[in-house]
Amino acid sequence: MENRSHALLAGLFTLLLVLAAAITAVWVSKQNLPRIPYELIATSPVTGLTVQSQVRYQGVPVGSVESLRFVPEKPGKVLILIGIDPKTPITEATWAEIVIAGVTGISNVELRDDGTSTTRLVSSATKMQQIPIRPNFLDRLIAQASAMAPAVEGLLVHIQKIASDENIEALSATLHNVASLSDQLKRSVVLLEPGLAKVPALIDGLTVTGKRVDEAMVDFRKLTISAQKTLDGFNAPGGAMVQLTHSLKDIREAVAQLRVSTLPDVSMLSLSAIDASQALTQTARQFGQSPQSLIFGPPRSVAGPGEPGFAGFGAARR
Repeated sequence: MENRSHALLAGLFTLLLVLAAAITAVWVSKQNLPRIPYELIATSPVTGLTVQSQVRYQGVPVGSVESLRFVPEKPGKVLILIGIDPKTPITEATWAEIVIAGVTGISNVELRDDGTSTTRLVSSATKMQQIPIRPNFLDRLIAQASAMAPAVEGLLVHIQKIASDENIEALSATLHNVASLSDQLKRSVVLLEPGLAKVPALIDGLTVTGKRVDEAMVDFRKLTISAQKTLDGFNAPGGAMVQLTHSLKDIREAVAQLRVSTLPDVSMLSLSAIDASQALTQTARQFGQSPQSLIFGPPRSVAGPGEPGFAGFGAARR
């Protein structure tokens, strides 16, 4: 029984050894699969990036960094050679970012693709393709911070000017004035409280007044309608206006007839009255000068020069 157990253990050990050798062979064969080379040209520092650093495509490991070297004809640039799994779908829309992995300080190459192109970027050792490098989030943040630095500096200068002693004193005075104004407003509110308490009654009075105004408007509307009816009746055929027109026409005709027939007679009568008045006046004057003329008649007039009976200027009047 003991020999059988030893033989069984030896067989199991041999089987496990063969299985481990097969697994190792498969792993080594996979590690030795040919990778497609690509070039990256970095214009910014590649701190933390070393040979054998991982290359990830959308977060999935697909290769590693194979070499880092400078570009002699382009100072300040670093040529990064990477090897990528042939199954990786590298397209013309793929770009690379150098990303720091956590707090370890080790950098990896992250390949990203926005899916705007489906054309595969075919590369080989004889005709190596280049994948563009874009700045990562930290680099973009630093660039934006550098661009914002002048604006921040100007803002700090303005803040320094605002925070001057004179402005602080002015701000203190303004706050003091605001506090005084607040106290005055508080006192004003206290004084206004009795008046505010009367506002509801005033509003009620205004409401009643509004109702009365509405009623007055209704009465005024009725009065207007009645006046309109009166005017309509006044202007209607046979109304007062028509009768008044006829009366004015009759008066006009009477005045015209008076002017044509009566006024000439009145004028003649007036002339006769004037002549009689003049004769009466002459008679009264003559009676006043010689009252005897009423009995003996008027005296005879003396003949003048050239008239029959003229006796000359020296003769006495008889």
